[in-house]
Amino acid sequence: MHYFFLSGFAVLFSFGFVSRVCATIQDREPETPDWRMTLKTIRNGIHKIDTYLNAALDLFGGEDGLCHYKCSDGYKPVPRRGYKPPPPNGCGSPMFGVHFDIGIPSVTKCCNRHDRCYDTCGSVKHDCDGQFHVCLETICRNVQRTLGLSHSVQACESAVSLLFDAVMHLGCKPYLDSQRASCMCLYEDKLEL
Repeated sequence: MHYFFLSGFAVLFSFGFVSRVCATIQDREPETPDWRMTLKTIRNGIHKIDTYLNAALDLFGGEDGLCHYKCSDGYKPVPRRGYKPPPPNGCGSPMFGVHFDIGIPSVTKCCNRHDRCYDTCGSVKHDCDGQFHVCLETICRNVQRTLGLSHSVQACESAVSLLFDAVMHLGCKPYLDSQRASCMCLYEDKLEL
């Protein structure tokens, strides 16, 4: 009998509790969306898309496909005051985690010169890459003159070609990053005041 009484009480209590919760839910106004949060979410989404698109543009050649560094205000970039370029990193790219070493110290010197060119405000990527290509070709000619072995020259030319192609096709982002670090635009100067 005691068990029957407790069971009945539990059923009545549960029914009363559930009906009270349902009544409370029905009494509440439906929640309206917070438009500020919705707009903030949309804005953040657009910002992320813009960031990804800019990164893709940097990686594959900039806005015009030619990989030129320009100030958005239309003025010519000027060297950043107090800028100290990072030490050259040889034949590699921290962005891609690649270090390319074919065992010829002269190649590393060419790569270091190329890094310094990219880190010089106002340098033109095409000019830096052209100087790099001439430097690399000179190495292969010197190998032929020194060793006189055609297979060594072919190996040198293959390695040089691979390295130069990588710089030509994947070097835009490192170039633009170096220019952003070494240069300053007029609107940046105004923001720092």
